[in-house]
Amino acid sequence: MTRLPVALEITPPRTARTEVLLRRARLLGDRAEAVHVIQRLDRQPSVDAAIELERHGVIAVWHLVNRGRGTAELEAELAHAARGGLRAALVVRGEAGPAEATPTTPLASLVTRVRAAIRGARVGVTLNPYLPRERVLANLWPKLEAGASFVQTQPVFEPGALEPFAAALRARAPAARIVPMLIPLLSAADAETLGHRLRVPLPERLLRELEDGGEPAGWRWFASLAAELGRSGLADSLAVMTRQADPPKPFGDRLAAALAGASHSGSPGAR
Repeated sequence: MTRLPVALEITPPRTARTEVLLRRARLLGDRAEAVHVIQRLDRQPSVDAAIELERHGVIAVWHLVNRGRGTAELEAELAHAARGGLRAALVVRGEAGPAEATPTTPLASLVTRVRAAIRGARVGVTLNPYLPRERVLANLWPKLEAGASFVQTQPVFEPGALEPFAAALRARAPAARIVPMLIPLLSAADAETLGHRLRVPLPERLLRELEDGGEPAGWRWFASLAAELGRSGLADSLAVMTRQADPPKPFGDRLAAALAGASHSGSPGAR
């Protein structure tokens, strides 16, 4: 058995502050093999933060958002990423906002553009396991055919949410890596708030255990879920995000410990 690869997903600081960026990126120490940097309008751009991380020896994945952006802006960001030495991107729609004034570059086309602009780039796309399966898969296949090599999910809180999508991916695109997103939930109030914000249905048993057992129950659930995703072959790696933008080091140590049991013996996919 070998440990399941883990990527940490972080929020960059509001302005370019290297010490803050590195502190967030190093939350898990050597348990994180890569760091994803989310894109938010009120934050340091993901591409800039990812380039800065690479300069400091951190393997970074920038989030390339197409919502509300024209072709020229996207091409400029691609050129900037290539010059900065980035080699991995997650191509995403981005957060909901006002109606777009101009047609948006399809995500499948954007996958193609990243691979053309950056030779050998590792490109990921996303999957929402809470939407109708056939609709989600019909939207996913063109992105994989365009060259995406990994699929990152919306947060999952039980293996059953991922199983039907993983089965379809293993059958049709066995080389694609499946990367479920995990978020530790340590209180019932936090769980309900997050579920409402993300419009994600949370398992009733998780909510009951958090009500009865509080934070220790939340850590047990998280550790068990991470271990099961690796053991079952549903995941080729994990993406982990925290509720806090800048958690303290003791939290990072606890999070790394909870991931210690996440391992695999070889995946049907391309681990």
